Amino acid sequence: MTIIESVKNYISKCPLLCDFKRLCVDFLSEDTETYSIEETPSETILRAYVDGSSERQFVFVFAARLFYSEEVRNNIENSGFYEEFAEWLEEQTEADNLPTLEAGKTATKIEAMSSGYLFDISGDLTNARYQIQCRLIYDQEKRS
Repeated sequence: MTIIESVKNYISKCPLLCDFKRLCVDFLSEDTETYSIEETPSETILRAYVDGSSERQFVFVFAARLFYSEEVRNNIENSGFYEEFAEWLEEQTEADNLPTLEAGKTATKIEAMSSGYLFDISGDLTNARYQIQCRLIYDQEKRS
């Protein structure tokens, strides 16, 4: 199983997502209440050890298409969703409830690297893309 697939499966179990319609990878529909996990360019290896093993990171964006309007309460709720999502990731790390990775890779931490933010608004101003940058930190054993 790829890392992005492991992260997708893991995030799909987040209780905050129960109202969402669809979880995609590298695709966010124009429909509201959909979300996507998108890999972002970053340095993969954080530390290389003399035995050939390494500490690595998988950086990704968690994006959602949410209802948007001039109503302040709605937009506060959209931002609040991401605040709660970041807290959920932190709680999961503290509880050592992390994604299951393929043999030779062990997740050690999952975290938000930014706050959630408004990224784009639809032309008709009825929905918007919000996103948060996150990362999974994992150890990888030496490859044979």
